[in-house]
Amino acid sequence: MRQLTSVFILDQPEDLDWTTDTSLVLMEESLRRGHRVCWCPLNGLHLVDGIPHAQVTTPARLSSPNDLRVGDTANLDLTTVDVIHMRKDPPVDIAYLQATYILDRVPTHVLQINPPDALRRHCEKLIPLHFSDMAPESVVAARASELSAFLNHCGRIVVKPLEECSGRGLFLVAVEDPNHSALLEQATRQGTRFVQAQRFLPEVVAGDKRVLLLDGSILGAVRRLPAPGDFRANVNAGATCHPCTLNAQEIALCTRVGRWLAAEGILLAGIDLVGEWLLEVNITSPSCLREINELEGTSLEATVLDSIEARCRG
Repeated sequence: MRQLTSVFILDQPEDLDWTTDTSLVLMEESLRRGHRVCWCPLNGLHLVDGIPHAQVTTPARLSSPNDLRVGDTANLDLTTVDVIHMRKDPPVDIAYLQATYILDRVPTHVLQINPPDALRRHCEKLIPLHFSDMAPESVVAARASELSAFLNHCGRIVVKPLEECSGRGLFLVAVEDPNHSALLEQATRQGTRFVQAQRFLPEVVAGDKRVLLLDGSILGAVRRLPAPGDFRANVNAGATCHPCTLNAQEIALCTRVGRWLAAEGILLAGIDLVGEWLLEVNITSPSCLREINELEGTSLEATVLDSIEARCRG
């Protein structure tokens, strides 16, 4: 295999968790195979006369995230690279969306994981609505009155900012809580932000299942158990990871979602299952690869790189 040049668009090194970050293990595997690995923050992207560029650093090793600070720096023409990994964590804010406009200028011979048009078209919280029979009841609104009506219908709801990840900004709201009106006003920032309200699923106390999909097929899965006293099954919110298997119904659900993802050109995704329900589909920076490896004794990053190299061979 010829040497590939891969650019990873990431958060700042100090914001990465070496023990859990999926991007870093993908970079390590790329380096192990002799590929050139570069990284840049979101604001390193820029256009020069319509040509997309990135101010990148090329680390020689990755023994810790601090190694990202060490290496050659260059202004790289992104039309000359082989692979771009857009793995900046949400929020999917105006700067994130504007960055996708720059990545739109990258020619089609460059493999983008995941493509900017897909990142722009699809909100991770709302992808399950493409599969209405598998998605919990939900409402998306910016007015607290509409959320309050849904709360009265359900009794308990989880309110989620559309642009966030990792359990940030989530509220569990109960109709009997005398503060529920204030919580809904706070979540919507007094009617200036759209949020999703989902019917609360009591099954989440037994955890959710994060399933990684690669090119529409199941790559691996892990159960995430919320921390005591919490309902969020996010690792960054204190959840712990445990081995799991997928039953026939869950495999069928993943297969169905996988076909849709493949049709949308989304190579790597993480889907969250609670019971028989599809909660979210993470396409910005799918995680838990390292946790699955540690629990199952696998090296899933090798499978991901095999797929990338096969695509780059054409």
